Amino acid sequence: MYDPINPIGILIRLLLLLLAFLGVSRTVTPAPVPDGGATRSYTLIDSVETLVMESYPYQVRLVVRGQQPDGCDFPVIADQRREGDTFYVEIYRNVPIGVMCPMVLLPYEDSILLLESLESGKYIINVNGTIVELEL
Repeated sequence: MYDPINPIGILIRLLLLLLAFLGVSRTVTPAPVPDGGATRSYTLIDSVETLVMESYPYQVRLVVRGQQPDGCDFPVIADQRREGDTFYVEIYRNVPIGVMCPMVLLPYEDSILLLESLESGKYIINVNGTIVELEL
């Protein structure tokens, strides 16, 4: 005898499909970001420590500790510029517009070498708004 609707058979097939779907691992690779298609996500800075190398002119390394403001895994960029005796260091990530990031803080720590050698004097280092004064 033919049974057109077998609820147990349908249930078994649905469970097998669900198990197959859950067993698939997915790796998402972010697409390249076109110009203007991203926002800067600035690193939250907790501390900046200066290490002066034993050389002349002086080489200065910054030990920066803080947190990324979200759980997205994009490369960290550290831009530097100098205006007189003040160094500006911007630490951020380009996050594509429309990407949903987990709302968790991720620890951040890096060692950044200032790109210019320094003579004796007083300097100000501004890392994302955290100010450090340095006298050499």
